[in-house]
Amino acid sequence: MEIQEIPHPSLLGIIIAIVSIIVMPVLFYMKYQTGKSMNSKSLVADSKETLACVFLSFALLIGLRVNYLFGFWQADPIAGLAVVIFLSREGYETLKEASFLRRMS
Repeated sequence: MEIQEIPHPSLLGIIIAIVSIIVMPVLFYMKYQTGKSMNSKSLVADSKETLACVFLSFALLIGLRVNYLFGFWQADPIAGLAVVIFLSREGYETLKEASFLRRMS
């Protein structure tokens, strides 16, 4: 027999996601500008990862809010699948770029 646990809505989780959506774009901009001014490719790349965090926070917020407001607990795992798809694509692009850079050197 399989035991399943339904995720419960979390007001604290919603608040953290909202704070992340507000703070992360500012952090992205500051990292990006600093990276450009220092000519630091690694800081510019890190700024783009920070921007990706904003998109992930949106997915999280949608899943949490739908669960919290409507009791549709399946929204949380669906949002998790969206995050997995996004991260898989980003990982693939990173590996492809790294392979290209190795061939160039």
